[in-house]
Amino acid sequence: MQSDFSVELGGDASAVEIPWRSNDPHVCYYDLKNHPELVRQIPEAQAYPELGSFLSRINAAGFPLATAKCDAWSSSEVLPEEEIFGDRKFVSYVDLFFVDELDRCSFEKHQTFAKDLCRLLGHAPEIAATVELVIRHCYYHQEKPESDNEAEQSGIRSSATVRDPGINAVNNAEAVEGGKLAHIAEQDDLEDFGHRDEHAGLTKCDELTASSERRQSSPQDPQRPDLLNCDDSYKTPLSGKSGDPQLERKPDGESPMATVTGFCLTIYVTGFGNSDDDPMPRWTIGLNLLQHAIVQLSANSRLKP
Repeated sequence: MQSDFSVELGGDASAVEIPWRSNDPHVCYYDLKNHPELVRQIPEAQAYPELGSFLSRINAAGFPLATAKCDAWSSSEVLPEEEIFGDRKFVSYVDLFFVDELDRCSFEKHQTFAKDLCRLLGHAPEIAATVELVIRHCYYHQEKPESDNEAEQSGIRSSATVRDPGINAVNNAEAVEGGKLAHIAEQDDLEDFGHRDEHAGLTKCDELTASSERRQSSPQDPQRPDLLNCDDSYKTPLSGKSGDPQLERKPDGESPMATVTGFCLTIYVTGFGNSDDDPMPRWTIGLNLLQHAIVQLSANSRLKP
């Protein structure tokens, strides 16, 4: 199965916020890590049980990742480079983030994870499905501890509200340049990858174009209440110190918020076909392969000394 990753960290790139808000009362953020039962409240999980199972597995207790948002839809708008797969597709995306606060602020951690995930998926069966990963900036909102509020009022800057992951504007510039990295394909075997699609019969490409320019022309980013433009949409623009939280006062006497600028992964899974019945089964296989690879990768990383 084809997979690749790209990096979108430029000044005009979109970013994610967690938790996010929407003007639609029926669309909201659910903390599935701490409240797994809320998966039943997500319309996409109700409509597509396979997606619901994926969300539940990633948000399982003790697992190092969590999810922020998802969506799924059918489309007949196929890009030229996708035409080899068919003339219609079914697409889903899920925003993933690390539970560990230091990992959230590490670009190296996200890049290594994306590389290894693509390497594993590159040895999955060849089917008419793709996985695309995008490393984005993410704004993590969290309540400022009361002790920090008191320290701030007394003119003392508490280290509890500061993250210093070593990522600065120069590092980010290098990261954007690193976004030109192509699909990673090595010779490691991926165990237990089954469900070969006997109808695929497609030639595997060495690389899959997934640059920021392509994504801007792709319909794969619907209007999302949590996806922000770093130029003018958010109260906390990038300052060159991505680990340094910016403080925001909440209205109506609520507790002040600390916002930490880090990273997250948006993962798109797409199934293709030449009939209405083809894309969904291939998307399901692709999603299952993705889940298997994430679980295996996470298990391997926990075994390392």
